[in-house]
Amino acid sequence: MFIALLFAFSIPAVHADSRSLVILNFTYQVDPGAQDYFQSVLSYAVSNNDPVIIVMNTPGGYLANAFAIVNNTIAAEKSVTVVTYVPSGSMAASAGSYIALSSDYVYMGNVSFIGPSTPYIIGGSALEQQHVTNAALTFMESLAQDHGWNQSAVRQMVLNNVAYTAQNASRIGLITGVSDSLAAVIQKLGYQGLQPIQFYENTVQQLESFLSNSTVADFLILIGAVAILLDIFHGSIALSVAGIIALALGFWGVTLISFQPVAVLLMVMGIALIFLEIKLGHGLAMMGGVVLVIAGGLILMVGVGYSSNVPVLNGSNYALIALEATAIPIGALYLIGIRKAAMRGPPRVGPQNIVGRRGKAVTDIEPNGKGVINVLSEEWTATSSEAIKKGEQVEVLSYSEGVAKVKRISGP
Repeated sequence: MFIALLFAFSIPAVHADSRSLVILNFTYQVDPGAQDYFQSVLSYAVSNNDPVIIVMNTPGGYLANAFAIVNNTIAAEKSVTVVTYVPSGSMAASAGSYIALSSDYVYMGNVSFIGPSTPYIIGGSALEQQHVTNAALTFMESLAQDHGWNQSAVRQMVLNNVAYTAQNASRIGLITGVSDSLAAVIQKLGYQGLQPIQFYENTVQQLESFLSNSTVADFLILIGAVAILLDIFHGSIALSVAGIIALALGFWGVTLISFQPVAVLLMVMGIALIFLEIKLGHGLAMMGGVVLVIAGGLILMVGVGYSSNVPVLNGSNYALIALEATAIPIGALYLIGIRKAAMRGPPRVGPQNIVGRRGKAVTDIEPNGKGVINVLSEEWTATSSEAIKKGEQVEVLSYSEGVAKVKRISGP
Protein backbone atom coordinates (compact mmCIF):
# COMPACT_ATOMS: atom_id res chain seq x y z
CA MET A 1 0.00 0.00 0.00
CA PHE A 2 2.82 2.43 0.91
CA ILE A 3 4.62 1.77 -2.38
CA ALA A 4 1.39 2.15 -4.32
CA LEU A 5 0.73 5.52 -2.69
CA LEU A 6 4.26 6.73 -3.46
CA PHE A 7 3.84 5.74 -7.07
CA ALA A 8 0.45 7.44 -7.25
CA PHE A 9 1.86 10.70 -5.91
CA SER A 10 4.79 10.51 -8.37
CA ILE A 11 2.39 10.77 -11.36
CA PRO A 12 1.42 14.35 -12.14
CA ALA A 13 -2.25 15.21 -12.31
CA VAL A 14 -2.79 16.16 -15.94
CA HIS A 15 -5.19 16.47 -18.78
CA ALA A 16 -8.22 14.38 -19.46
CA ASP A 17 -9.01 15.89 -22.85
CA SER A 18 -5.65 16.63 -24.54
CA ARG A 19 -2.36 14.92 -25.26
CA SER A 20 0.87 15.82 -23.50
CA LEU A 21 4.56 15.19 -24.09
CA VAL A 22 6.12 12.83 -21.54
CA ILE A 23 9.71 13.81 -20.66
CA LEU A 24 11.44 10.80 -19.07
CA ASN A 25 14.56 12.22 -17.40
CA PHE A 26 17.09 9.41 -17.21
CA THR A 27 20.22 10.58 -15.40
CA TYR A 28 20.66 7.36 -13.42
CA GLN A 29 22.49 4.06 -13.70
CA VAL A 30 20.68 1.13 -15.31
CA ASP A 31 19.47 -1.02 -12.43
CA PRO A 32 16.25 -2.44 -10.93
CA GLY A 33 15.07 1.03 -9.85
CA ALA A 34 15.57 2.33 -13.40
CA GLN A 35 13.66 -0.64 -14.79
CA ASP A 36 10.67 0.10 -12.55
CA TYR A 37 10.94 3.78 -13.49
CA PHE A 38 10.78 3.08 -17.24
CA GLN A 39 7.96 0.59 -16.86
CA SER A 40 5.78 2.97 -14.84
CA VAL A 41 6.39 6.04 -17.05
CA LEU A 42 5.97 4.15 -20.34
CA SER A 43 2.76 2.58 -19.04
CA TYR A 44 1.50 6.04 -18.16
CA ALA A 45 2.38 7.35 -21.63
CA VAL A 46 0.68 4.44 -23.41
CA SER A 47 -2.47 4.76 -21.30
CA ASN A 48 -2.70 8.48 -22.24
CA ASN A 49 -1.47 8.06 -25.85
CA ASP A 50 1.36 10.54 -25.14
CA PRO A 51 4.69 10.53 -27.04
CA VAL A 52 7.82 10.07 -24.94
CA ILE A 53 11.23 11.76 -25.06
CA ILE A 54 13.95 10.06 -22.99
CA VAL A 55 16.47 12.72 -21.96
CA MET A 56 19.46 10.47 -21.31
CA ASN A 57 22.75 10.78 -19.48
CA THR A 58 23.71 7.37 -18.11
CA PRO A 59 26.99 5.46 -17.65
CA GLY A 60 25.14 2.13 -18.05
CA GLY A 61 24.68 -0.62 -15.49
CA TYR A 62 23.10 -4.06 -15.22
CA LEU A 63 22.62 -5.79 -18.57
CA ALA A 64 19.50 -7.72 -17.53
CA ASN A 65 17.73 -4.50 -16.51
CA ALA A 66 18.82 -2.81 -19.76
CA PHE A 67 17.28 -5.64 -21.79
CA ALA A 68 14.07 -5.42 -19.75
CA ILE A 69 13.89 -1.65 -20.36
CA VAL A 70 14.45 -2.21 -24.10
CA ASN A 71 11.57 -4.69 -24.17
CA ASN A 72 9.33 -2.21 -22.33
CA THR A 73 10.31 0.48 -24.85
CA ILE A 74 9.60 -1.72 -27.87
CA ALA A 75 6.22 -2.68 -26.41
CA ALA A 76 5.36 1.00 -25.83
CA GLU A 77 6.31 1.89 -29.43
CA LYS A 78 3.39 -0.16 -30.68
CA SER A 79 1.15 2.60 -29.30
CA VAL A 80 3.27 5.77 -28.95
CA THR A 81 6.45 7.28 -30.36
CA VAL A 82 9.55 7.00 -28.16
CA VAL A 83 12.51 9.32 -28.77
CA THR A 84 15.90 9.44 -27.04
CA TYR A 85 17.78 12.72 -26.71
CA VAL A 86 21.35 12.80 -25.36
CA PRO A 87 22.11 16.47 -24.50
CA SER A 88 25.50 18.10 -25.01
CA GLY A 89 27.91 16.96 -22.29
CA SER A 90 25.94 13.75 -21.74
CA MET A 91 26.29 10.10 -22.73
CA ALA A 92 24.31 7.04 -23.72
CA ALA A 93 27.07 4.74 -22.54
CA SER A 94 27.20 0.97 -22.31
CA ALA A 95 23.80 -0.37 -21.23
CA GLY A 96 22.36 3.06 -22.05
CA SER A 97 23.26 2.60 -25.71
CA TYR A 98 20.96 -0.42 -25.95
CA ILE A 99 18.09 1.62 -24.53
CA ALA A 100 18.79 4.58 -26.82
CA LEU A 101 18.88 2.45 -29.97
CA SER A 102 15.56 0.83 -29.07
CA SER A 103 13.90 4.23 -29.64
CA ASP A 104 12.08 5.30 -32.79
CA TYR A 105 14.36 8.35 -33.10
CA VAL A 106 17.70 9.23 -31.48
CA TYR A 107 19.09 12.79 -31.29
CA MET A 108 22.35 13.83 -29.66
CA GLY A 109 23.97 17.12 -28.68
CA ASN A 110 27.28 18.13 -30.24
CA VAL A 111 29.40 17.25 -27.18
CA SER A 112 28.00 13.80 -26.40
CA PHE A 113 28.70 10.16 -27.23
CA ILE A 114 27.03 6.77 -27.52
CA GLY A 115 28.64 3.44 -26.54
CA PRO A 116 30.86 1.58 -25.84
CA SER A 117 28.58 -1.43 -25.55
CA THR A 118 30.66 -4.53 -24.80
CA PRO A 119 29.06 -6.46 -21.92
CA TYR A 120 31.01 -8.32 -19.29
CA ILE A 121 30.19 -10.83 -16.61
CA ILE A 122 31.81 -10.72 -13.17
CA GLY A 123 33.73 -13.86 -12.30
CA GLY A 124 32.67 -15.59 -15.50
CA SER A 125 34.74 -17.93 -17.62
CA ALA A 126 35.81 -17.11 -21.17
CA LEU A 127 32.96 -19.26 -22.46
CA GLU A 128 30.42 -17.41 -20.30
CA GLN A 129 31.82 -14.06 -21.47
CA GLN A 130 31.52 -15.16 -25.10
CA HIS A 131 27.97 -16.34 -24.48
CA VAL A 132 26.94 -12.97 -23.00
CA THR A 133 28.72 -11.00 -25.73
CA ASN A 134 27.07 -13.02 -28.52
CA ALA A 135 23.65 -12.58 -26.92
CA ALA A 136 24.18 -8.82 -26.57
CA LEU A 137 25.41 -8.56 -30.17
CA THR A 138 22.40 -10.39 -31.54
CA PHE A 139 20.11 -8.23 -29.45
CA MET A 140 21.76 -5.01 -30.65
CA GLU A 141 21.73 -6.15 -34.29
CA SER A 142 18.02 -6.87 -34.05
CA LEU A 143 17.46 -3.35 -32.72
CA ALA A 144 19.47 -1.92 -35.64
CA GLN A 145 17.50 -3.96 -38.18
CA ASP A 146 14.16 -2.97 -36.67
CA HIS A 147 14.95 0.76 -36.41
CA GLY A 148 17.20 1.22 -39.45
CA TRP A 149 20.47 1.92 -37.64
CA ASN A 150 23.93 1.15 -39.05
CA GLN A 151 24.47 -2.56 -38.30
CA SER A 152 28.22 -2.42 -38.87
CA ALA A 153 28.50 0.36 -36.28
CA VAL A 154 26.55 -1.53 -33.63
CA ARG A 155 28.77 -4.57 -34.19
CA GLN A 156 31.81 -2.41 -33.48
CA MET A 157 30.14 -1.05 -30.34
CA VAL A 158 29.45 -4.52 -28.93
CA LEU A 159 32.46 -6.52 -30.15
CA ASN A 160 35.21 -3.89 -29.94
CA ASN A 161 33.84 -1.54 -27.27
CA VAL A 162 33.71 1.38 -29.71
CA ALA A 163 32.00 4.68 -28.85
CA TYR A 164 30.85 7.34 -31.32
CA THR A 165 30.55 11.10 -31.04
CA ALA A 166 27.27 12.69 -31.99
CA GLN A 167 28.66 13.90 -35.35
CA ASN A 168 30.14 10.52 -36.27
CA ALA A 169 27.03 8.66 -35.17
CA SER A 170 24.86 10.94 -37.30
CA ARG A 171 27.21 10.72 -40.30
CA ILE A 172 27.18 6.90 -40.40
CA GLY A 173 23.46 6.54 -39.76
CA LEU A 174 23.66 5.28 -36.20
CA ILE A 175 21.30 7.99 -34.92
CA THR A 176 18.64 10.25 -36.41
CA GLY A 177 20.51 13.55 -36.09
CA VAL A 178 22.32 16.17 -34.01
CA SER A 179 20.57 18.87 -31.99
CA ASP A 180 21.92 21.11 -29.24
CA SER A 181 18.69 21.62 -27.31
CA LEU A 182 15.64 19.68 -26.24
CA ALA A 183 13.46 22.52 -27.54
CA ALA A 184 14.94 22.06 -31.01
CA VAL A 185 14.23 18.32 -30.90
CA ILE A 186 10.65 18.99 -29.84
CA GLN A 187 10.24 21.39 -32.74
CA LYS A 188 11.72 18.92 -35.26
CA LEU A 189 9.26 16.29 -34.11
CA GLY A 190 6.32 18.69 -34.26
CA TYR A 191 5.58 18.36 -30.53
CA GLN A 192 5.78 22.07 -29.67
CA GLY A 193 2.01 22.25 -29.20
CA LEU A 194 2.04 19.54 -26.51
CA GLN A 195 2.29 20.31 -22.80
CA PRO A 196 5.50 18.66 -21.45
CA ILE A 197 5.26 16.55 -18.29
CA GLN A 198 8.55 15.95 -16.47
CA PHE A 199 9.20 12.58 -14.82
CA TYR A 200 12.00 11.54 -12.44
CA GLU A 201 12.63 8.42 -10.36
CA ASN A 202 10.42 8.40 -7.28
CA THR A 203 11.55 7.54 -3.73
CA VAL A 204 10.89 3.79 -4.00
CA GLN A 205 12.71 3.51 -7.32
CA GLN A 206 15.71 5.41 -5.96
CA LEU A 207 15.72 3.09 -2.93
CA GLU A 208 15.69 0.05 -5.24
CA SER A 209 18.64 1.50 -7.13
CA PHE A 210 20.53 2.08 -3.89
CA LEU A 211 19.83 -1.39 -2.48
CA SER A 212 20.64 -3.23 -5.73
CA ASN A 213 24.32 -2.51 -5.10
CA SER A 214 25.60 -5.81 -3.67
CA THR A 215 28.06 -4.05 -1.35
CA VAL A 216 25.30 -1.89 0.13
CA ALA A 217 23.00 -4.90 0.65
CA ASP A 218 25.85 -6.83 2.29
CA PHE A 219 26.72 -3.86 4.53
CA LEU A 220 23.10 -3.45 5.71
CA ILE A 221 22.78 -7.15 6.54
CA LEU A 222 26.01 -7.10 8.52
CA ILE A 223 25.21 -3.89 10.39
CA GLY A 224 21.69 -5.13 11.15
CA ALA A 225 22.89 -8.38 12.70
CA VAL A 226 25.56 -6.67 14.80
CA ALA A 227 23.13 -3.96 15.97
CA ILE A 228 20.68 -6.57 17.26
CA LEU A 229 23.50 -8.46 18.99
CA LEU A 230 24.77 -5.34 20.76
CA ASP A 231 21.22 -4.43 21.80
CA ILE A 232 20.85 -7.76 23.58
CA PHE A 233 23.62 -6.65 25.94
CA HIS A 234 22.57 -3.01 26.14
CA GLY A 235 18.89 -3.77 26.70
CA SER A 236 17.66 -0.92 24.50
CA ILE A 237 14.93 -1.36 21.90
CA ALA A 238 16.28 1.28 19.49
CA LEU A 239 19.23 -0.76 18.21
CA SER A 240 17.04 -3.84 17.70
CA VAL A 241 14.50 -1.88 15.65
CA ALA A 242 17.26 -0.29 13.56
CA GLY A 243 18.92 -3.69 13.11
CA ILE A 244 15.71 -5.37 11.94
CA ILE A 245 15.09 -2.56 9.44
CA ALA A 246 18.67 -2.84 8.15
CA LEU A 247 18.33 -6.62 7.76
CA ALA A 248 15.03 -6.23 5.89
CA LEU A 249 16.48 -3.62 3.52
CA GLY A 250 19.62 -5.70 2.97
CA PHE A 251 17.73 -8.86 2.02
CA TRP A 252 15.41 -6.78 -0.17
CA GLY A 253 18.52 -5.61 -2.00
CA VAL A 254 19.71 -9.22 -2.39
CA THR A 255 16.42 -10.15 -4.10
CA LEU A 256 16.95 -7.32 -6.61
CA ILE A 257 20.25 -8.82 -7.81
CA SER A 258 20.71 -11.95 -9.95
CA PHE A 259 22.70 -13.63 -7.20
CA GLN A 260 24.38 -16.96 -6.53
CA PRO A 261 22.39 -18.95 -3.90
CA VAL A 262 25.64 -19.79 -2.12
CA ALA A 263 26.04 -16.07 -1.40
CA VAL A 264 22.82 -15.99 0.60
CA LEU A 265 23.80 -19.23 2.36
CA LEU A 266 27.10 -17.69 3.47
CA MET A 267 25.30 -14.58 4.72
CA VAL A 268 22.80 -16.64 6.75
CA MET A 269 25.62 -18.74 8.22
CA GLY A 270 27.50 -15.54 9.05
CA ILE A 271 24.49 -14.10 10.87
CA ALA A 272 24.14 -17.37 12.82
CA LEU A 273 27.78 -17.12 13.90
CA ILE A 274 27.32 -13.50 14.94
CA PHE A 275 24.42 -14.44 17.20
CA LEU A 276 26.37 -17.42 18.56
CA GLU A 277 28.57 -14.78 20.15
CA ILE A 278 25.83 -14.39 22.78
CA LYS A 279 26.81 -17.79 24.16
CA LEU A 280 30.56 -17.83 23.52
CA GLY A 281 31.54 -14.28 24.40
CA HIS A 282 35.16 -14.28 23.18
CA GLY A 283 34.58 -12.37 19.93
CA LEU A 284 35.83 -15.11 17.58
CA ALA A 285 32.35 -16.21 16.49
CA MET A 286 31.44 -12.63 15.70
CA MET A 287 34.62 -12.13 13.67
CA GLY A 288 33.99 -15.36 11.74
CA GLY A 289 30.42 -14.27 11.04
CA VAL A 290 31.64 -10.93 9.70
CA VAL A 291 34.03 -12.69 7.32
CA LEU A 292 31.27 -14.96 6.00
CA VAL A 293 28.83 -12.08 5.43
CA ILE A 294 31.46 -10.02 3.58
CA ALA A 295 32.37 -13.07 1.47
CA GLY A 296 28.70 -13.57 0.65
CA GLY A 297 28.45 -9.96 -0.47
CA LEU A 298 31.39 -10.37 -2.83
CA ILE A 299 29.96 -13.59 -4.28
CA LEU A 300 26.67 -11.75 -4.95
CA MET A 301 28.41 -10.10 -7.91
CA VAL A 302 29.59 -13.36 -9.48
CA GLY A 303 27.67 -14.21 -12.65
CA VAL A 304 25.96 -10.81 -12.93
CA GLY A 305 26.11 -9.25 -16.39
CA TYR A 306 27.12 -5.58 -16.71
CA SER A 307 27.54 -3.03 -19.44
CA SER A 308 28.74 0.07 -17.68
CA ASN A 309 31.39 2.79 -17.72
CA VAL A 310 31.29 2.70 -13.90
CA PRO A 311 33.48 0.00 -12.31
CA VAL A 312 31.51 -2.66 -10.45
CA LEU A 313 33.81 -2.14 -7.47
CA ASN A 314 34.31 1.61 -7.33
CA GLY A 315 35.50 3.95 -4.58
CA SER A 316 32.25 3.92 -2.61
CA ASN A 317 32.13 0.10 -2.68
CA TYR A 318 35.70 -0.16 -1.43
CA ALA A 319 34.89 2.39 1.27
CA LEU A 320 31.98 0.26 2.54
CA ILE A 321 34.11 -2.89 2.53
CA ALA A 322 36.86 -1.04 4.42
CA LEU A 323 34.28 0.22 6.93
CA GLU A 324 33.06 -3.33 7.48
CA ALA A 325 36.60 -4.62 7.90
CA THR A 326 37.48 -2.00 10.51
CA ALA A 327 34.30 -0.93 12.32
CA ILE A 328 32.90 -4.43 12.87
CA PRO A 329 36.04 -5.77 14.61
CA ILE A 330 35.92 -2.67 16.82
CA GLY A 331 32.32 -3.64 17.60
CA ALA A 332 33.52 -7.13 18.53
CA LEU A 333 36.11 -5.69 20.92
CA TYR A 334 33.44 -3.41 22.37
CA LEU A 335 31.18 -6.41 22.95
CA ILE A 336 33.99 -8.29 24.71
CA GLY A 337 34.56 -5.21 26.87
CA ILE A 338 30.89 -5.12 27.86
CA ARG A 339 30.99 -8.74 28.95
CA LYS A 340 34.20 -8.30 30.97
CA ALA A 341 32.79 -5.21 32.68
CA ALA A 342 29.71 -7.19 33.62
CA MET A 343 31.88 -9.92 35.09
CA ARG A 344 33.84 -7.37 37.15
CA GLY A 345 30.70 -5.71 38.44
CA PRO A 346 28.87 -6.60 41.66
CA PRO A 347 27.71 -10.22 41.64
CA ARG A 348 24.07 -11.08 41.84
CA VAL A 349 22.49 -11.76 45.25
CA GLY A 350 23.67 -15.18 46.41
CA PRO A 351 24.94 -17.08 49.45
CA GLN A 352 28.32 -15.40 49.25
CA ASN A 353 26.63 -12.00 49.64
CA ILE A 354 24.51 -12.58 52.74
CA VAL A 355 27.24 -13.53 55.23
CA GLY A 356 27.62 -10.62 57.63
CA ARG A 357 24.40 -9.04 56.42
CA ARG A 358 21.40 -8.20 58.59
CA GLY A 359 17.81 -9.15 57.96
CA LYS A 360 14.75 -10.26 59.84
CA ALA A 361 13.05 -13.51 60.74
CA VAL A 362 10.08 -14.36 58.55
CA THR A 363 9.08 -17.23 60.80
CA ASP A 364 9.87 -18.32 64.36
CA ILE A 365 13.14 -20.22 64.69
CA GLU A 366 13.47 -22.70 67.54
CA PRO A 367 16.92 -23.36 69.09
CA ASN A 368 18.85 -25.58 66.65
CA GLY A 369 15.72 -25.73 64.51
CA LYS A 370 15.06 -24.20 61.14
CA GLY A 371 13.05 -21.26 59.92
CA VAL A 372 13.02 -18.58 57.24
CA ILE A 373 14.78 -15.22 57.18
CA ASN A 374 14.76 -12.30 54.69
CA VAL A 375 18.13 -10.85 53.74
CA LEU A 376 18.78 -8.52 50.78
CA SER A 377 15.10 -8.80 49.82
CA GLU A 378 15.32 -12.57 49.37
CA GLU A 379 14.25 -15.39 51.66
CA TRP A 380 16.69 -18.00 53.00
CA THR A 381 16.47 -21.13 55.14
CA ALA A 382 18.12 -20.40 58.49
CA THR A 383 19.03 -22.01 61.80
CA SER A 384 20.08 -20.58 65.17
CA SER A 385 21.37 -21.81 68.52
CA GLU A 386 18.86 -19.54 70.24
CA ALA A 387 15.16 -18.94 69.91
CA ILE A 388 14.23 -16.16 67.50
CA LYS A 389 10.75 -14.78 67.13
CA LYS A 390 9.15 -13.77 63.85
CA GLY A 391 10.00 -10.17 62.94
CA GLU A 392 13.16 -10.00 65.09
CA GLN A 393 16.40 -8.68 63.58
CA VAL A 394 19.06 -11.23 62.74
CA GLU A 395 22.62 -11.28 61.43
CA VAL A 396 23.99 -14.03 59.16
CA LEU A 397 27.07 -15.67 60.69
CA SER A 398 27.75 -18.27 58.00
CA TYR A 399 26.20 -20.17 55.14
CA SER A 400 26.66 -23.87 54.42
CA GLU A 401 24.77 -26.55 52.52
CA GLY A 402 21.83 -24.28 51.77
CA VAL A 403 21.28 -23.12 55.36
CA ALA A 404 22.28 -19.79 56.89
CA LYS A 405 23.38 -19.75 60.54
CA VAL A 406 22.10 -16.61 62.24
CA LYS A 407 21.99 -14.86 65.62
CA ARG A 408 19.45 -12.48 67.06
CA ILE A 409 20.52 -8.86 67.31
CA SER A 410 18.98 -5.98 69.13
CA GLY A 411 18.93 -2.32 68.29
CA PRO A 412 18.82 -0.69 64.84
